[in-house]
Amino acid sequence: MRLSGKTILITGAASGIGRASAERALAEGARVVGVDMNAENLPDVVEPIIGDVTSEETIARAVAAAGEIHGLATIAGISRSRVSIDAIDPTDWDQVFAVNVKACWQWLVGALPSMRAAGGGSVVMIASQLAFGGGRLNAAYIASKGAIVSLVKTAGFELAPDNIRVNAVAPGAIDTPMLNGSMARAEDPEAAREYSRNRHAMKRFGRAEEIASGVVYLLSDDASFNTGSVVTIDGGWTAA
Repeated sequence: MRLSGKTILITGAASGIGRASAERALAEGARVVGVDMNAENLPDVVEPIIGDVTSEETIARAVAAAGEIHGLATIAGISRSRVSIDAIDPTDWDQVFAVNVKACWQWLVGALPSMRAAGGGSVVMIASQLAFGGGRLNAAYIASKGAIVSLVKTAGFELAPDNIRVNAVAPGAIDTPMLNGSMARAEDPEAAREYSRNRHAMKRFGRAEEIASGVVYLLSDDASFNTGSVVTIDGGWTAA
């Protein structure tokens, strides 16, 4: 029960890594306020906030509902993959950065007053193994995850005097609806899945609950000496 007595705010809590992290935080004793546009798939015990994660109004409602905030996990994200770098629609680029980067900063800023009042807290963002190795046909997403790496480093340094830790998890390819959607857009989806699986040293996709373990670790006091860091959970992708 590493999160007993703590209130944790999680975005993207209805799907994939976000839902798995919400379930794991609940199992560890947390009170979880879950934010998503999809109300139906939120875990039953989560206190739901339905809305767009890029909306200041959604952020204000969630922060007000949470009250004292001890942890924030900004897990909501989108991808516009299978598009060459010179064919990306600027609107898609802006949307990816709005959700994957700007919203993370907005939620962090929104939660800061409550965390400071609580005497500190922990923030976890989601990067990607691709931020360290690059990739093809997914430039907006990969660039956004590189920005998250830089954001957690500077925020972790700046907020350390407030006893607020800011870290990231960098997953490999995880078997989630986002991954499945990306693979479905490939010219040969099964070949794309096989290539991606084999790119990992462990020759498989990760599971959402495996990433949730890292998220909960960083949210907990077990990670009390972690800030400005990126925990890579990628099945050996960066090592292969």
